Amino acid sequence: MTDKELVRKRFCGAAEHYDTEALVQKNMAERLALLVRELVPVERVRRVLEIGCGTGFLTKAMNGVVFPEKLYLNDICPEFKELFADMPAAEFIPGDAESVDFPANLDLVLSGSAIQWFDDPGRFFAKCRDSLVPGGFLAFSTFAPGNFMEIAEITGVRLHYPSLEQLETMLEPDFRLLCAEETAAVLRFTSAADVLRHLKMTGVNGISRRPWTRKDYSAFCTSYSERFADADGCPLTYRPVFVVAVRRYREDASGM
Repeated sequence: MTDKELVRKRFCGAAEHYDTEALVQKNMAERLALLVRELVPVERVRRVLEIGCGTGFLTKAMNGVVFPEKLYLNDICPEFKELFADMPAAEFIPGDAESVDFPANLDLVLSGSAIQWFDDPGRFFAKCRDSLVPGGFLAFSTFAPGNFMEIAEITGVRLHYPSLEQLETMLEPDFRLLCAEETAAVLRFTSAADVLRHLKMTGVNGISRRPWTRKDYSAFCTSYSERFADADGCPLTYRPVFVVAVRRYREDASGM
């Protein structure tokens, strides 16, 4: 089970640096917004819920793509509400998206780089189904197995990332897929210490509960450099996933 309180603390603590450090997540938000523009009849979208809005990468990317009459923003960090003070029409819903209630009669549910922290993505998709109108849309980005492979190889600590095929299986009973794609992005850093700094500044180090000693830190940096460093520096691998789906009408719930 994911320690959601630890996740909350790490992301809240990283908010000051997130916008400048989280380059992959920013690019993912822009890609997801482009897919929504291409695949969703945005003129029909009136009620929108964004899950895990964070500091607003996806919220900003969707500006000019959809023009909802009602926008709900959710995040596990209640402190982020103040970041959207200039959006008086938006309603902020604080809390863990796996436990909070979702608004009803939604036309679109969005989520950027968040559901990898969920304990039960299938249950989350069921909540989205129940909150969306028939023919409503679900669009999200997350990460696939192999994300942060370098970190996992050294520490043995990793999130459980469902494969794209597993996500498709979870969605299939209630949604028709319009897009499902997996890509790769590799960031390079001067040193292994800079890799750790990047993880801290983006809040994605919310897995390990045990504080590292100086010896742990030194051993990690040495091992990382020995295994992965090359002439271009120390790589860190991201495996982004993008999905856009439409909620089935009752008559096609069988998948026909």
